[in-house]
Amino acid sequence: MNLNRIYLLLIKSLHYIQVLTQVNAAVTEGIKVIQTPPEIEAFEGDTINMQCSCEKGKMIESIRAVWKKDSKEFLHVTTLTPANINRSSSSINETTAKLTIENIIQHDSGMYVCEVIVEIPVIQRGSGNGTKLTVQANVNYSPSLCAVVLLLILVSAIIYYKQRQKRKTNARASGRVVTEVINEENQENEENEENTHSRGSSYWMSSSLYESFDYFTIKQEEKEEACNISES
Repeated sequence: MNLNRIYLLLIKSLHYIQVLTQVNAAVTEGIKVIQTPPEIEAFEGDTINMQCSCEKGKMIESIRAVWKKDSKEFLHVTTLTPANINRSSSSINETTAKLTIENIIQHDSGMYVCEVIVEIPVIQRGSGNGTKLTVQANVNYSPSLCAVVLLLILVSAIIYYKQRQKRKTNARASGRVVTEVINEENQENEENEENTHSRGSSYWMSSSLYESFDYFTIKQEEKEEACNISES
């Protein structure tokens, strides 16, 4: 009896070894997996989606997807059993697995790779090229901060407007002063020209008058000398 039992155990062990050998041989057969998008850039609080899919074969009845972040597995999903962990959820529609992460944070940044495993009829597996997720900090502005910023902008605009108006007023005043100075200089030049002409005319008249007196005096003297000569 003991020999028969040992014999049966040996037969079962050989059978299991044969099955495992076939499974390992089947697993080495790879499938092509397409993962999209290759890169995602988002802000904290956003919701992101990525997916991977394999070619749909006639004999594929069940597949399993394993999502990895930076080479660490964090989510498993099958055709019949969706997965939901914290803010991450995944489901499979035929041969396409979809991953959704809600309300993302900066810690979610990393390289995400999807591995698809065909379980029925033959075990096959393949991995996508990965999706690089970059999450940027989202700066939240409080209402009070926004009000302060708007007030500073308004005050700056008012100061700029007043300074501009002041420059325009000073420019007008400077223009009037320059115009008045030019007018005064023109008036002075005209008065100087008139005085010069007046002085020239007066000088010419006085010179002419003196010359006339001298002329009559000389003529008178000549007549007196002529009379004296004739009498003698």
